[in-house]
Amino acid sequence: MLDPATLRSLIREVIAAEVAAVKAAAKAGTAPLAPAPAAAPADPGVRIAGDADLAAFARQVLALAADPARRKAIEAGTYPFRLQASPPAAGARPAAAPASVRVSEGAVTETMVARLAKGTTRLEVAPGVAITPLARDAARRLNIAIERARS
Repeated sequence: MLDPATLRSLIREVIAAEVAAVKAAAKAGTAPLAPAPAAAPADPGVRIAGDADLAAFARQVLALAADPARRKAIEAGTYPFRLQASPPAAGARPAAAPASVRVSEGAVTETMVARLAKGTTRLEVAPGVAITPLARDAARRLNIAIERARS
């Protein structure tokens, strides 16, 4: 598993490079995004709806960076990362919500509880993780049990 500090650092670098490219393009009066390289794979885009999606994206970036040509494109800000434009097509079955979600660090907030996937029934909280009173209230309203893990 990736170290959270390393993951944050990689994401900051990618975002900083993208922001710098957009600013440079704005000053030059050109299009803010370079066209996609011809060999770039076609993909449906990146979906980041939570911590698990963010970690998966970071792993994807690391895997792509193993190829020197892709690494250069990522560093230059020309690799075509795109957010998913729309929800799945009508009739498509959504991924099953996890029955249990674990929070290993930080704090559990009302917003975090509200953003849990529909169908989540249990929130496992590691020792040392704070739980706000509003988070407890939101979990109660959504019938989500909060359980403190022993380790």
